Amino acid sequence: MIRGDSKEYKLLAKWAIDFDCQGYKTVEIGVREGLGSKIILESCTNYFMHIGIDPYANLSYQHYDEGPIIKCDYTNEMRDQLLEDFKPYKGKFHLANITDCEFMESKASESTYAFVHFDGPHRSRDVMTEAIWFANRSAPHTRFVFDDYQTYKMKIIAVALSLFGFKTLEKGENKICLEKKP
Repeated sequence: MIRGDSKEYKLLAKWAIDFDCQGYKTVEIGVREGLGSKIILESCTNYFMHIGIDPYANLSYQHYDEGPIIKCDYTNEMRDQLLEDFKPYKGKFHLANITDCEFMESKASESTYAFVHFDGPHRSRDVMTEAIWFANRSAPHTRFVFDDYQTYKMKIIAVALSLFGFKTLEKGENKICLEKKP
């Protein structure tokens, strides 16, 4: 069973439903058990490939701006179950079983992205780094959805993204969607 660990998946679905990716890729940073990726795969249209980025392996890291280094329960068994659950999406889903930093250092920089769900690390500087990296590789018409946006400095991130043409489309209590239009 594909599950999520957050709130407002209905908003994610609303922002993804029938969103035309114009042949570009979609991404979720922080896949966990896969509900966000499943929603994107089933809701967005005309995308080339959906990439889920998650290192699993119970890594220890500082998840928030304030607070200790923690070890999350993202086990390799969870990854294996995700891969099993996502077999129906073969050819449309690729798991990048690496960290966000490793992904940004890979050949992924040669791609263009139309829909990105940011649900990985929640430190402001990590989210800012990811947002700017993807903004530099965003399609002419792109949506960025940020999860748990109230736990980091979203206002600063939104201002930085405005330099790339992104504006807030809508926000909920837990998720916010920014959109770039040509």
